[in-house]
Amino acid sequence: MRARAQDKLMTQLASARHNADEKCAAAELKRNHAAARTAEQAEHITRTGRVPPSFGCWNWCS
Repeated sequence: MRARAQDKLMTQLASARHNADEKCAAAELKRNHAAARTAEQAEHITRTGRVPPSFGCWNWCS
């Protein structure tokens, strides 16, 4: 009985670790995507000398 409880606990810990790894990977993918988008915007601004309208400041910069 004690061995079965130990196995169940280890399975739950492995499952939690797997879920945490998936969430970390998703967060890293999201950060990489945001960094790529920022780099594209910076390159566009450098190339054209103008800030694209989609960049927007939503009234917080006035």
